Amino acid sequence: MRATTKLILIRHGETEDNRAQVFQGQGGRGLNARGRDQAARLAARLAGARIRLAGVYCSDLERARETAEILASTLGLQAIADPELREVHLGGWQGLSRAEVQARYPDEWAAWRRGDDIRRGGGETYAELGDRMTRALDRIAERHAGEAVGVVSHGAAIKSVIGRVLRIGAGGLRAFQVPANTGVCLVERDGERRYRLVVWNDAAHLGDALAEALAAPPA
Repeated sequence: MRATTKLILIRHGETEDNRAQVFQGQGGRGLNARGRDQAARLAARLAGARIRLAGVYCSDLERARETAEILASTLGLQAIADPELREVHLGGWQGLSRAEVQARYPDEWAAWRRGDDIRRGGGETYAELGDRMTRALDRIAERHAGEAVGVVSHGAAIKSVIGRVLRIGAGGLRAFQVPANTGVCLVERDGERRYRLVVWNDAAHLGDALAEALAAPPA
């Protein structure tokens, strides 16, 4: 039986679009100063961890790639980009604020808020997102059987994986807060290709997550 692989799923660091609550999808910009600091904090934390990472993989979108390069540089590794680790494609929603989406796509906005798995702005469904994320993670796990690897991706992309692991449909994903920027989720894939969730949205390197959540405005 093949050994268990530990997949450390990491959301990219903060961007200015995150701060402005703009839907980035497969567009968007690189990290802002806070995002680079978040990535550096996580890199330092991982460098001191007892488990040695065998590799760092990432979405090829700028914000994820930049986060991964900061991590990989600190850990003495090379970040490997994979387009299948990208965020969900949001079509016409990309680059718009919440208010703009509500004004331009009121029916889609209402359906998304209900938890319907729609093609927002003509983009991808969560089901399609989950399919390609699972393909990518399966490939990485096969390559690193018995090892631990970092995987830098995006909020909805990581949620889609957790939904698959917990057998939760698209509607149920809205019950999960998007992981914090550089928040960590750990999933394990055993020798029989079964996944299980071990850690959800660990952001201890950023401070007191509970205090920040209580102080934050509703999403």
